[in-house]
Amino acid sequence: MVSLNARSGYRNFRSSQRLTITVAHATLDALVDRSNREGRSLSNLAAYLLESSLDRTPNTGRGDDEPAHHSPHHR
Repeated sequence: MVSLNARSGYRNFRSSQRLTITVAHATLDALVDRSNREGRSLSNLAAYLLESSLDRTPNTGRGDDEPAHHSPHHR
């Protein structure tokens, strides 16, 4: 589930938006440790990692509304 400001809409990313996620405890610990080592906030590190991951991910050719993982029988 994606939670975004209702006024902005999902497709209008002209400004920063707030996102809430749930991660495993070990993942959170690793993120906190890295953010402390790098002297940056946890939020800043998480945003950086997500954005850089998307930059490195090749275009899959999916439409914006199509989920990344779906069963071929659910069309």
